[in-house]
Amino acid sequence: MTHADLVAEVDGVIVGRSSIRYELNDFLRAQGGHIGYAVRPHHRRRGHATQILRQSLEVLRARDVTPVLVTCDDTNVGSARVIETVGGILENVVPGEPGMPSKRRYWFT
Repeated sequence: MTHADLVAEVDGVIVGRSSIRYELNDFLRAQGGHIGYAVRPHHRRRGHATQILRQSLEVLRARDVTPVLVTCDDTNVGSARVIETVGGILENVVPGEPGMPSKRRYWFT
């Protein structure tokens, strides 16, 4: 298995999701990372993204995937804050694909 898609649920309501990649191809290494996550707009700013990211990291660590790369758009202040809160260390900001925003690249060890 190269990836897993997880759903985040609170009291029977889907609040977000996580895509976990156990291996990185060239695109994921440059832009996408090991974890992609999202929280539905109505459920943001309630700590769900932090929990989704923490639990996704646990899934990867259980499979001995380390270090872990997580990226976000350079303009996504909320996601950058979540990643930094959970302990991500900013490596760099790389230009996005044509027409796409730059990406902030964080590592978890």
